[in-house]
Amino acid sequence: MKPFRLVAPAPFLALALALIGPNAAQAIVGGGPATADVAAQTVLIVSTRGASCTGTVLARDLVLTAAHCVAPKADYAVAIIGDGEPKLVPAARIAVHPRFDATQFQTRRPTPDLALVKLAAPLPARFRTARLSTASELPEKGASFVLAGYGFIADRAEKSAGTLRAVEVSSIGTTGGIIVRLSLPQGLAGACTGDSGGPAFREGALAGVIGWVTAPGGADGCGGVTGVILVSPHRDWITATAKALGSPLPATGL
Repeated sequence: MKPFRLVAPAPFLALALALIGPNAAQAIVGGGPATADVAAQTVLIVSTRGASCTGTVLARDLVLTAAHCVAPKADYAVAIIGDGEPKLVPAARIAVHPRFDATQFQTRRPTPDLALVKLAAPLPARFRTARLSTASELPEKGASFVLAGYGFIADRAEKSAGTLRAVEVSSIGTTGGIIVRLSLPQGLAGACTGDSGGPAFREGALAGVIGWVTAPGGADGCGGVTGVILVSPHRDWITATAKALGSPLPATGL
């Protein structure tokens, strides 16, 4: 498995402003503008490491993302875009899945790359909570997923980060019973740097979290295969941890 490359270190606020400034363009390889519904459930996560990731809203003050995005020691926040002056909503607490192993990208042994971010204040009213998938079976080959993220439109295209984009891709198989691999039979499409932790929707529900990506043929880069951690096998952990963080999920979320 290949982790996403992280952008170069920069001051916290400076990074956030750079990501959401007037030069921000696109994200997601082969994608287009995200729908209003997807945008209302998706956020941009920035950190003092200089890294950016994407997350999904599970409660007004709770975001689900990839563990590798928020496990390293740093300060994290959600960057609010489109509500006048840009602002940051800091993370108050972070809970990483207890079975996540940061060495999985070297060992190629998948672990639950999931984390919950408890925010210090509620998100603006325009955001809404995502509905977690209740699927109990692995997705069949050809199943359609919609990926969303604030990352690059191509490998190393740093200036393209900061605008939410989405793309529809199909399942080409599963790994370890917790990851679905997504791709297209031809053309470049999928996640890229900065899309880590972003949502993978299936039939309107949050089915997975973007974890890793390769270029075509398994090479280092973007636009080939996107690995998504399925949320259904971890609903119990997500639900229990959300409650422990003081942000219980609504009954409709499961």
